[in-house]
Amino acid sequence: MPSRKKNPHDALAHVTAEITKLLERGVLPWRAPWNAELAQAMTPGLPLRSTGQPYKGANVPLLWAAQIARGFSRRTWLTLRQANELGGKVRKGEKACPVIFYGAAQPKPSDASASPEEDARRYRFLKLFHVFNVEQCDGLELPAEPAIAASADLPALCDWVKRAGATVRVGGDKAFYAPSIDAICIPPVEAFLSDEYWTATLAHEAIHFTGHKSRLDRLSDYATDRKARAREELTAELGSAIIGATIGLAPYHLEDHATYVADWLSAVREEPRVFFSSAAKAQAAVDWLVEAAGPLDALSL
Repeated sequence: MPSRKKNPHDALAHVTAEITKLLERGVLPWRAPWNAELAQAMTPGLPLRSTGQPYKGANVPLLWAAQIARGFSRRTWLTLRQANELGGKVRKGEKACPVIFYGAAQPKPSDASASPEEDARRYRFLKLFHVFNVEQCDGLELPAEPAIAASADLPALCDWVKRAGATVRVGGDKAFYAPSIDAICIPPVEAFLSDEYWTATLAHEAIHFTGHKSRLDRLSDYATDRKARAREELTAELGSAIIGATIGLAPYHLEDHATYVADWLSAVREEPRVFFSSAAKAQAAVDWLVEAAGPLDALSL
């Protein structure tokens, strides 16, 4: 019997299953590329297309998870067609990883009497692609993946966050974003095990900052709805991971990591699309910060 053609819903199911399996093991796939026990040979940074452009949204942790599971040290992915066009060849028997493309289109006019307003309506669509890691290919000659240099002055990320309009109050013994005063509160650098821990924490709270009602408006039910809080924390974790991957920073675990993993696992099981939704919101939050404060790759750390 011929195999059924896969559709975007199959991709959603695949991603949900993969994330669920990882969460059941206590693994956070958006952190694992920097976990020495899971990925000692991993190259930190965002997954890349063959053009060198980074992937975004839910595809980022999905490809990180695939990189971990299959032990790839490279982070560049491409389709079978792209591999052929670049003079390479995917080795026989290699398995692809599905990725999602979200796009927008404008429907064709239904008839001559359709109004301009009807013609102008756009709709969103989701499409499934399959990609291979460059390590699954032979004969490819691609530019070296850009290195992400570490720096001893990572707390300079604070200046970037402030340029986005955030108030950062340093002091006390807890890290949190307070919507009531629209401020990020974080202990002094000296209270952390390293500068990297401090910066990872600030990146997490900066994502929460974007959720204020005057910005991306995600926090209305954060304090009253446990599920909403779990979704927002997942958004902040993914956003922090994207920031960290861009600047060469390793995101670290929250103090109540185990509690959040349980909540995230429950949320993914109950709402299969919650991971995609949180990833999209995380990307939107990072994009908002970049628009307000300038590109991360130009940040002087």
